[in-house]
Amino acid sequence: MLFGYGNVAGFLFHKGVFSAPQASSSSLTGSSTSDQIDPITGTVVQPKAELPEMSDEEKEREMEKLFVLFDRLEKTGAINPEQNPMRKAIQKGQMG
Repeated sequence: MLFGYGNVAGFLFHKGVFSAPQASSSSLTGSSTSDQIDPITGTVVQPKAELPEMSDEEKEREMEKLFVLFDRLEKTGAINPEQNPMRKAIQKGQMG
């Protein structure tokens, strides 16, 4: 049976004692030795599927959604105007 480090992972990392669990036999875990184990959760890491590249129009729509969400956070007082990354990007001239 495998288990992860969970909430203590950050503590162990900062103390310099954090390492991935040692590889065990496949009969114990029920998985092959080539499977990677996530040391935080103790689960087998599933390979991520490749996502298709976004078109410029899709990128622009996502940027507009983010702008609206950060604007709402700013208006409700959840973040200060200085903390708004969209506002910072516009001020630096990174966004058109």
